[in-house]
Amino acid sequence: MIVARVVALRTSALKGLIQNDVDVIELDADGIVDDRRFAVLNPAGWILYGGDFAQLGSATAQHDVRTNVLSVRFDDGETVEAAAGPDEAVVGRAYGDVPVPGHVVAAPIAEALSRRLGVRVRVMRTERSGTTLPGPLTILGRQSVRRLGDELGVRDLDVRRFKMNIEIDGLNAHGEDAWCGREVQVGEAIVQVGGQVPRCVLTTRDPATGRRDHDVLRAILRYRAPMDGGKAPFGVYASVVRRGRVRVGDPVTAV
Repeated sequence: MIVARVVALRTSALKGLIQNDVDVIELDADGIVDDRRFAVLNPAGWILYGGDFAQLGSATAQHDVRTNVLSVRFDDGETVEAAAGPDEAVVGRAYGDVPVPGHVVAAPIAEALSRRLGVRVRVMRTERSGTTLPGPLTILGRQSVRRLGDELGVRDLDVRRFKMNIEIDGLNAHGEDAWCGREVQVGEAIVQVGGQVPRCVLTTRDPATGRRDHDVLRAILRYRAPMDGGKAPFGVYASVVRRGRVRVGDPVTAV
């Protein structure tokens, strides 16, 4: 039985930047093909996250797999492009000191980012898509966003602040949490929902400007039980069980 439908799909070639809306994604064992395949390393070799890019506002990145060119477009209209061919091997560090192997790439983009961030950074291409995440795929229900908006007194809360890949509609608020530990068919693919996503301070920032606007974390915890460590839960992680394409409008069915 169809219980929901896909209403939006979002990806980003470079981890931490604002996602792009797309009509179709391809899922493989690593998650969304080419999603967050690139990451930014600080001088100590740690992978940077969205909260580290607040001064970049709504900068976006795209990777043309046919030409292997990575591009980043900044808020002021500047676009920097560079071939994403490999340079020296590197191992970044992410999420609890997890090693993420890859290669340094796209020096012109690293230079543009360094200038704007005020710190020398490098861009790396990871060996696999989604390897900088605890779970390679994220799912969020539209009614969950509306429920949080009601709590905040905000009519149209911008869902982009949550950096989720698949937005669905048709469930009650936080109905996606009931899938934890279950398999769900999304379009042609089947995914295994793992658990809730612990949210960070990034969700308190306007995705268009990077400035703090709403106390999202406190609002979530006003009506939801905290996760271990007191984290605010919002949305769910998933991994891919069966490969396939997912398109906007596709049905979502609990298996």
